Amino acid sequence: MSELNSGPRVLVLSGGLIHLVHQLAALEALDEFHAGGGEPPRIAVLITGVLNRDTVALAGLQAVIERWFALLRRSDPQRYGQLALIPRETELPAGPWEICLCNNQWLIGQRSVFERHYITNLVVCGDGLGLYYRCARELRALLPSLLNRPIPEPGLRVRYVLSGRQPVWHRPPEPGLVPPVQERAGLFALLVNSQRQEAADALAYCLAGSDPGRPLWLCSVPNLAHQFPGARIPAVVLEGWLKGLERHHGFDRRYDRLLLIDHPKAPPGGSFAVLERSWLGRPPRTSVPLEVLVRLLECECPGRPVLVAGLTSALYGVRQLTGASVVWLPLAPLWRWNPGYRRRPLEFLHRCLRVRRMALLTGS
Repeated sequence: MSELNSGPRVLVLSGGLIHLVHQLAALEALDEFHAGGGEPPRIAVLITGVLNRDTVALAGLQAVIERWFALLRRSDPQRYGQLALIPRETELPAGPWEICLCNNQWLIGQRSVFERHYITNLVVCGDGLGLYYRCARELRALLPSLLNRPIPEPGLRVRYVLSGRQPVWHRPPEPGLVPPVQERAGLFALLVNSQRQEAADALAYCLAGSDPGRPLWLCSVPNLAHQFPGARIPAVVLEGWLKGLERHHGFDRRYDRLLLIDHPKAPPGGSFAVLERSWLGRPPRTSVPLEVLVRLLECECPGRPVLVAGLTSALYGVRQLTGASVVWLPLAPLWRWNPGYRRRPLEFLHRCLRVRRMALLTGS
């Protein structure tokens, strides 16, 4: 990344592709982003989190980001001409950095970076596309949120750029800036275009054997396998979810297929034990984000309903970025079939609050 003397220097700490869609759009809401006497802002992106422990997965994600960034630089050189992905923190150019964007100010992998580089101007964008973390746990956020208490951050200027109205029992200490929706849509459209070839096999798998006259059903599986005995979610949980989809949302196991989309942190063998059901599709082998896959399915089958069920923040991204409908799965089967929750009821309550908050943000 070139060392020029004008234009703001922005460090973006991100967990992945969909986080970046929101974070890059959020820059438009900042006055500093538009300063610099005509020079493009210098934007450095650093991927944080568990992927840094998996060199193969990290390299794959970085390759996808590089293709997307190349499209961004060509399509809008004035805004993204100096957008650069930094492979690792040790290669980050020397500061000072005027602004740091993060999706979670409590993640040590992000917080330690802006603290090490003495960045005092912090912009919090939320997870996914606005799922905000007031603190590390939902339960701890209840009282300070209801009282609208400030968050002590000595020496930091903290602002928030969030999509959707946060519930009063989990809200930031000040109103968030609104991300430019048009810019966000444009960023996502270029990301989708950059992944069309990579998603081809997954698209074919999703459509194989499906009835063109029926909806496409996907299930975003939550990252919960590690909380169950044997590190697998039992099949009875899936059966419980399916009954709800049949009773309330029109799923018909005679004609429809529920395609599982595993969480990126799922066990290598999948969140569920091996299941053989005529109405069930195993997770496709793809690193394409769910939101991108859904948008490509909509492009491939215009007019055909796409419904995404689940318990993950990806449903929020689907609702914001695509025309698909979302269905929040019930939590009762998790409680019933995981004895660990009865020993740790606060863990289950934490999950309930988080899911309820996400559902409110999607209008469900």
